Amino acid sequence: MQQGLRKHYDVIIIGSGIAGLSCAIELHHRSPHCKILILVKDELKESNSLYAQGGIASAVQSHASIQLHINDTLKAGAGLCNQPNVEQIIASGPNAIDFLISQGTRFDKNDCGYNLTQEGGHAKRRIYHAKDITGKEIIDSLTQQVTKLPNVEIAEYHIAVNLITLASTHHPQSLPRVVGVYTLEQSSQMIHTLFAKQIILATGGAGKVYRYTSNPDVATGDGIAMAYRAGARVGNMEFFQFHPTLLYHENQKNFLISEALRGEGGRLILPDTHQPFMHQYAPQEQELATRDIVSRAIFTEIESSGNKFVYLDMRHHSQTWLEQRFPKIFQTLASLGINMHCDLIPVVPAAHYLCGGVLTDATGQTDLPGLFAIGETAFSGLHGANRLASNSLLEGVVMARLAAQSVAEKIKQPMPKVDHILNWSSKSVVDLRRASQISAHWRGLRGEMTSYAGIIRTAAGLKDLLKLISTRAEMIEEYYWNHFITKDLIELRNIVLIAKLIVESALQRQESRGGHYRADYPNLLDTPMESFLRINNLHSRVFNYELP
Repeated sequence: MQQGLRKHYDVIIIGSGIAGLSCAIELHHRSPHCKILILVKDELKESNSLYAQGGIASAVQSHASIQLHINDTLKAGAGLCNQPNVEQIIASGPNAIDFLISQGTRFDKNDCGYNLTQEGGHAKRRIYHAKDITGKEIIDSLTQQVTKLPNVEIAEYHIAVNLITLASTHHPQSLPRVVGVYTLEQSSQMIHTLFAKQIILATGGAGKVYRYTSNPDVATGDGIAMAYRAGARVGNMEFFQFHPTLLYHENQKNFLISEALRGEGGRLILPDTHQPFMHQYAPQEQELATRDIVSRAIFTEIESSGNKFVYLDMRHHSQTWLEQRFPKIFQTLASLGINMHCDLIPVVPAAHYLCGGVLTDATGQTDLPGLFAIGETAFSGLHGANRLASNSLLEGVVMARLAAQSVAEKIKQPMPKVDHILNWSSKSVVDLRRASQISAHWRGLRGEMTSYAGIIRTAAGLKDLLKLISTRAEMIEEYYWNHFITKDLIELRNIVLIAKLIVESALQRQESRGGHYRADYPNLLDTPMESFLRINNLHSRVFNYELP
């Protein structure tokens, strides 16, 4: 394999969703001359954020309204939110909306101002949206701005392999410092050695660990896996939020039917009787109950009836209104022969949002010096055991701007010496048949995670799954260390580690809370337990070095 490049930056941001792009823009504003690299493993716009339909939640700028949003967030989080971080992030909501508008984002308006909508778990209308393509509107505006910044370099189709860390010889018990990242350039297949004073993980979620997900193919948990291997704590990995309504159709993969449809009066009904059922599970909120309740209700009805889906009914609205309010959804369904005005929409629950991640404070600072994590990659404590709808985009913007503020100060300090750190040394053995066999683990793993560690879990199933994952991980690791490294292998290695962390965390939590439901422990513990996991020198060779 050819030697890759060896380059230095002030800041490397890994990921280009709402968090990564907002961070780059804010960092440029605070430190116009710092040298920033954005690493993107696909094209610049491809991220979970791009596909966000419903919107971004933010209270209007009054104490009472902000406090009500805080209360709704804490309630959805089922006792596991970090309240100071919740208060800081929610209170920053109005400024986050102003920031997006200043970057060119156009939220829908009406005669009274912004046309706010309501979603499950919210006590009032506070969701800013752009039709049903809010994510695209935001990412388009941020992308347009970030590509104009002279101090920002963008590297598309570069996937991070591992973080580079320095361990202290003077304080062997202290945590290592992150100083860089190895990254694979997909076109040349060369691995570059990139250094920076601060690394910011903004790699999004890990929905591809499950068979059915609303997430795009890039959502493989790369940042969380790299941080964990480097020595950072992760937490709340058992809390994977399943969105209640993914479109069930053989010709359309991963298409989400926004929760905003239920916010506009959509009803869930059974396929055989056409009768509603949510009143049996949430008598007061019904369709506007939080996502964990609605997803379990649908899953239970599907399991008990033998049906493959339930229906969402929007026929009470006129066709004109539906086309104007949900143009993307309406057009997509129409292309499949489904008219929202007169036809029922088949839906199933699907993996949607990881409430855990790399443990951080509200600014994104992790355990490890030199490493920040923001957005869905981070476990800030905002979501607790269950994310309140549309809080994720808010968290991405707020954490990005807080991280940029902190990083702008930290990069004033000199970079540790890294001359002794080697370029990547990789095996160049290419075995296409073996590579195909290893990749087959992906399909098996996602099916097993859906069956054993999905919406409803048991100790017996989780223990069986952990054995399967461990066997897969051994084979993947052996191949990783002895063969040519590809994007598929890097993602597979990361996703199998994410699966292991989810299952270990789910076994550890012997209760049912939020997005984690144990059929063998259906009740809440009186005192919520924390679930932090610390790495112990896992696969440290190649990327761990000692300070001279």
